[in-house]
Amino acid sequence: GITGKQLMNLVGRVKVEFTGRRANPTVYTVVEEVIKPVCSSTNASYAILVNPQGISCQTFVSHAWFESFLEFVNNLRTCYSDFEDRAFWICFLANPQTWPRKELQGLLGTTVFQSPFFLAMQQCEEFLVVRNTNVNLYTRLWCVTELILAVAELRCPIKVVGEMPFFEEMNDGLRIGLDAECYCDVDRALLRGVLAGSGVNVDEWVANAVRATRGAVLNQ
Repeated sequence: GITGKQLMNLVGRVKVEFTGRRANPTVYTVVEEVIKPVCSSTNASYAILVNPQGISCQTFVSHAWFESFLEFVNNLRTCYSDFEDRAFWICFLANPQTWPRKELQGLLGTTVFQSPFFLAMQQCEEFLVVRNTNVNLYTRLWCVTELILAVAELRCPIKVVGEMPFFEEMNDGLRIGLDAECYCDVDRALLRGVLAGSGVNVDEWVANAVRATRGAVLNQ
């Protein structure tokens, strides 16, 4: 996990790195140009780099990497009065980004229920959906699966922050919910199996998360 204060330190680093180049990099770009170089000598995750002993997390964060990194952090910062001290589980910081794909696949496990994602979700007191204005996060199958696991398996609040990109309801041609995609064939089969066996109306919960007002709690 990583605290809000440590996240703001990363924001400072990102702003310095991208001065005069790109004012608003995506999470993907930050991972490639900041996180990986910083972590390359140890092959540890960024969260372990700043917290070698690890810390207990309060909030599991579900989000899409195509978002603006600065928008993402701002959505977290404006959501909590205790932001600096709050501990977040954020996948691109918690998982090692310098590992080869095969080794990372081994860390993720052969079932979602053994993955770092699910284990972290179980330990957190809150599940936070962070929407963004670049992309509908529910075009990504991992984001859909995280939401459905929270609905089906957890007993913690599911909170929604951030704004959605403008689009005409859910029938504008976007492949979201059960039709969402995943770049990895192995992950795609695994995640679709989880959704099929969840006993949850996947598209209904995705629609709820998409249309919710900022700050809403979906399962209240």
